[in-house]
Amino acid sequence: MAIRTTATTLLVALSAGLLASPPAHADSVIAADPTAQNVSAFGTTRAWSRRASDGTYRLVVMGASRVAADAPVRRSSIPFDPDVGPTMRGTQYIVFTRCSSPATGRGCDIYGYDVSRRTERMLTAVSDPSRSERAPSYFKGAIAFVRNGSRHGLYVAAAGHRPRRIATSSSHETDLSATHVISRGEYIIVRGRDGSHARELGQNYGGEEAFSAAYSPVLSRDRAFWIDGGGEYGMHDQGEPWMVRVGAVSMHSDSSRAEYGDHEFPKTDMATIALGPSGMPELYSGAGGVARINPLLTFAS
Repeated sequence: MAIRTTATTLLVALSAGLLASPPAHADSVIAADPTAQNVSAFGTTRAWSRRASDGTYRLVVMGASRVAADAPVRRSSIPFDPDVGPTMRGTQYIVFTRCSSPATGRGCDIYGYDVSRRTERMLTAVSDPSRSERAPSYFKGAIAFVRNGSRHGLYVAAAGHRPRRIATSSSHETDLSATHVISRGEYIIVRGRDGSHARELGQNYGGEEAFSAAYSPVLSRDRAFWIDGGGEYGMHDQGEPWMVRVGAVSMHSDSSRAEYGDHEFPKTDMATIALGPSGMPELYSGAGGVARINPLLTFAS
C-alpha cells in the first residue's frame, strides 16, 4: 500500500541524489559555489543564497556585468528564498523571507531589495505581525505569498491593494506573472491571479518502492515550468541516478498535459530552475553551484 509523504520529505530524498554529481559537461557554471541554492532570475538580474564560512547565509546578486556579489542586506540564519521580478519602472526587485524564529518557522515576514537603489526594507503591506508569511514572489508591484496562522493559505496582493486569499491549501513555493500564480504543495497548481481556473500539474507522492517529486515552479508569459524528479529506491541503491526533467504546460490552453524538455541533466543535479530573458529555463542551482543550461531547453509545442 502506498504511503503518502509531504513534498518536503520527497525533496529531502531527491536531494540525496542532487548532491552526488557536478554539472554536465555541456552546461556552463556561472558560480562554482556548492552552497549556492534557490536561484531566481529576471531580465539580466540573477539572485541566489549562499552559506558563508560563519554558517550564516548571504543574498548574492549578479547583474548584467555577470559579476556575483553579496547584496548589502542583513545576513540570515536560514537560506534566502529570493524571487526576482520586474518593477513598473523597468528595473528589478527581489523579495525574500526573514524569520525571527527560524527553527519553528514562526515570526516570518516578507522583505524586498531594490536592485537599482541597493536598499532593503520590510514589506509591511503583506507582513502581518500576528502571523507568518513566506515563499514570496513579485511582479510589477504585485506579490504572491503563503500565510500561516489564522486564515492560512495562498495570497496575492496587487500593487496598491490589500492581500487577497485565493486558496486555502498549504504551499511551499510560489511564482507570479502578469496574469497567473503558480504554487507547490502536494500538487503544483497554476491559477489566475484571482484564484480562478486552477489546474493541477505535477504531483508529489511516495510509495514503498518509488517516489515522484514536482518542485521549483516558475512562470513565463506563455508557459508554466517545473522540475519533475523521482525514481525507484531499489534502482537508486544499485547506482542508478534519480530521474530529473523539466516539465511545461502552455498558459494559452486549459490542458494539464505536460511537455518535457529535451536536455539531459547530470544525475539529477538540479534543485531549482530560473528563467532567462527568452522566457525559457536557463539556470539551475545544484551541488556544483549555479549553472547555465546549454543548449537551452526546447519543447514540442
